[in-house]
Amino acid sequence: MDFLYFPDDKSEYIPGIISVVIIFILSVLIVRLLVRASRKQVKSLEEQGYPVVYKDGFDGDKTEEEILEPQKAVDSANEKKLRKKKET
Repeated sequence: MDFLYFPDDKSEYIPGIISVVIIFILSVLIVRLLVRASRKQVKSLEEQGYPVVYKDGFDGDKTEEEILEPQKAVDSANEKKLRKKKET
């Protein structure tokens, strides 16, 4: 069993623990940045008039009808787009 090494001096664990904590913090930050970028993309798509319909139903801004019937979401997005065109 020479392939496992457990040091007698427990201070040798400190660099490993520090690197694990740093990697964990960086991974959490990267996930948050990806979520933020994704939200910006969804917002820009909605501003361009494209309906954003989630298949899983995880959409807080949409009504239950729009989630269950995506065609209604498309129709309402098209109506909003037409209204914006008429205003300009």
